[in-house]
Amino acid sequence: MATFEALPGELNIALVRGDEFTCSATFNADLTGYTRQASIYNDATGTEIVAPTTSLTTATVGGVTTSTVTFTLTETQTASLTAARMRWYFRWVTGAGFTRTVLAGTVKAIKA
Repeated sequence: MATFEALPGELNIALVRGDEFTCSATFNADLTGYTRQASIYNDATGTEIVAPTTSLTTATVGGVTTSTVTFTLTETQTASLTAARMRWYFRWVTGAGFTRTVLAGTVKAIKA
């Protein structure tokens, strides 16, 4: 029996509250024209705490196009991460409206 899975990749985040935070992920796809959505939310309530800013860089090398998405949180945004259990996700939405959650994981924010 075959199984088809369309689950997001797991990327857990740990950071210090009150610090700026940036990380990047590279995808073997051209995401030009896609809408990007990222959110950190309280796992217990499902309420969004903060939405990271995303930026996109696309490159083609040897006929292969990749897209690097950079996620950024300001000092003020990371200071607001005080929930006991937090998770995050990153989704892209095609021009046709197809939504795909491609990354998700836990968020741990510690006090320095």
